[in-house]
Amino acid sequence: MSHPKQLPELPPIPASSSATPSDLYQFVLKRRCYPRLMQQASWTLAAPFKEQSHYRSPSDSIANNYTPTARDLKLKNLHKLTSSSMTRTSLGSADTPTLLNSLDLISLCVPAHMPELHVIHYTDNQPLTPEEQFVIMHLHEEEINKKENSPSSNDIERYCYYIHNGVQEDMLAPQDKEVMNVILKQIPAHLLANPYLENSLVCLKEEIKADYLISLMKAIVDYILMDPAERERLLIRSTPRPFPQRVIRAPVPWHSSYEEAKSWNENSLFTVNPLMYTLQQLWLSEYSYLRFVRTEEMLCGDLPLLPTEFVDVIQRHCVEAREILQNKWIPTCASIFLDEKRKWIHFAPQNDYDSPQRIESYFSSVATLMSLQLRGMVVNSLEDLLAFFMIYKDGSDFTEPYQDMKFFVPQMLIVKLNVEEPKIVFEPSLKECWDLISHCFREILRSAEELPKVEKILFPQLKRDDLTLRTVKPDELLFSDYVNKLEMIFESNILGPQKYLNVYKKYSNLLNNNAQQDVTDFLKEDHSLRIDSLTKLKREIMSMHVTVPLAMFCLDAVQLNEELCIRTQNLKDRLTEFEVMENRESNKRYMLLSCMIVAVCMD
Repeated sequence: MSHPKQLPELPPIPASSSATPSDLYQFVLKRRCYPRLMQQASWTLAAPFKEQSHYRSPSDSIANNYTPTARDLKLKNLHKLTSSSMTRTSLGSADTPTLLNSLDLISLCVPAHMPELHVIHYTDNQPLTPEEQFVIMHLHEEEINKKENSPSSNDIERYCYYIHNGVQEDMLAPQDKEVMNVILKQIPAHLLANPYLENSLVCLKEEIKADYLISLMKAIVDYILMDPAERERLLIRSTPRPFPQRVIRAPVPWHSSYEEAKSWNENSLFTVNPLMYTLQQLWLSEYSYLRFVRTEEMLCGDLPLLPTEFVDVIQRHCVEAREILQNKWIPTCASIFLDEKRKWIHFAPQNDYDSPQRIESYFSSVATLMSLQLRGMVVNSLEDLLAFFMIYKDGSDFTEPYQDMKFFVPQMLIVKLNVEEPKIVFEPSLKECWDLISHCFREILRSAEELPKVEKILFPQLKRDDLTLRTVKPDELLFSDYVNKLEMIFESNILGPQKYLNVYKKYSNLLNNNAQQDVTDFLKEDHSLRIDSLTKLKREIMSMHVTVPLAMFCLDAVQLNEELCIRTQNLKDRLTEFEVMENRESNKRYMLLSCMIVAVCMD
């Protein structure tokens, strides 16, 4: 048995020895036929055997495994680069010879054994058909076939041997457990729980593990065989070529129009400008939480409020939010443009004859982005305020008699009940309450108006009428929808206050002038009984609710109850005074009669 390019054969076994060769003899014979591929002991795992003849640090050895063309690179010969400008200087300087300067950087990404191909040039004017693309791919494959010989049976045998036996399993990185979990998630749960399929599941898991290990072993062997010296040492002239992967692209007849559109986008599409991303990040990180109305703070405050106090709170919140936008947000955006001028200054005209259209379009895009951010803040504020009123969406209607325990939600507005003869009125009126509430929504829109664009700060000399950010307008359908929803909530909450006035119907004689005119008729009756009834009536009025919670509104009946008590007391006092006067007149008559009797007796 002879092997070309191998070590001399071992001498034959002596005839007197055992018929079965010893283990040592078999090991040496095997090593002679299949030289070692990997080192048995090394600082790093999966270290190729060829590295034994070189002294490399662990870092250099790991870098050597990146690509064969980088095997001579050493960390001590590489300069530490701290910036891109230093990188360009170190790579392009002729006075500083480094190892990188002597290498072709493109070759670092190309396998060493890849043959050079004849490039077929074609123009982009006419798109290639699928048949033409197939022709080009076949030409590439033929070029590869000419440069590389087909592997022999001995090459394939040795190649397979090194894949299965050349790399030990403990040299390989274990498979990530998450990979198996992802695979199992793709299988229906009832199949995983089926006891009859348990053995099949175990076999499939073992197959996945074996395929993973074999693929890693093959990758290591393929990488080592990229070195021609290792091919010669391991007696593998050629390796099996993988099946060619052919990808056909559909014809592109719109290539020219695509190039034109691409060129236009590069010159006119400003949304991809780095400063646009910076402005968006600034808004999201520092101002996206901002609202013109802080409803959470209002819910935690002292509710209910008088309508005028409620409007004052809304106006104060709007003013504070506008000051933040005008004094912080817009100046911060302007400072970003001043600090990052190099990212947009190339849009400006280079001389007096160039058109300023590009720079105007650029800042128009900036204004659009900032207007969208401002508009989003306005919409969110309107939604928050509407959600604040949505607490009372169930309305204030109730089934008589009134029960205050039904309305346990904190009320929003205080409405006072006053007497305006001959009826009871709300102060302010319900219509005035609606005007004040709807004014709060319009106040949000007004607070977002007339905020300057960023170019007004960058270029103070600009004199145009369109230098303010756009926001939601009062005539937009969006705003009308919010107001309509608010009106529905308001209409459902005025039913309760109007119905509660029925409680005072039995006191209507105290509210009109008829009670005063009929007092004289009452005086002709049994006055003592009438005084007792008025006393009872006054006590009844004094026991009525002073505050009446009715969902959105809280009725303040203090003044009304006091007025009714005063009128009742006045009637009572008048009856009492009449009774006193009547008794006084009776006493006078009795005194006169007694005097006359005394005078007659004395005569």
